[in-house]
Amino acid sequence: MDNFEQDKNYTYETRPVFDNQIVMLSYLSLFISAFIAPLIIWAIKKDDDPETGEALADVLNFTLSYTIYTIISSALMILVIGFITTPILGVMVTIFTIIGAVKSANGERYLPPLTIRFIK
Repeated sequence: MDNFEQDKNYTYETRPVFDNQIVMLSYLSLFISAFIAPLIIWAIKKDDDPETGEALADVLNFTLSYTIYTIISSALMILVIGFITTPILGVMVTIFTIIGAVKSANGERYLPPLTIRFIK
């Protein structure tokens, strides 16, 4: 069996179909800026590759959704319930950001729970 026949059995499923390093960087940038960095990265890279643009749009949708949830939760501090929901949202954002960074580093797309799709 020559090398050509061995290479025919190779599957491309293990290869990421998007630029996983850029998507991972976008997730990790959430620790530095709320949604400005993911917005800039998405605006620059969205036209390079459709899959990368969609994965970056997922990050941006996640950021926008949880920013809205945090603003609403902060406003609910007037009714005291916000003192419970705001820390919970902070923990959720931290956990989902880490999961998203790890999954994108492994070449998997990740859309955290409760994310509204503003950008498709």
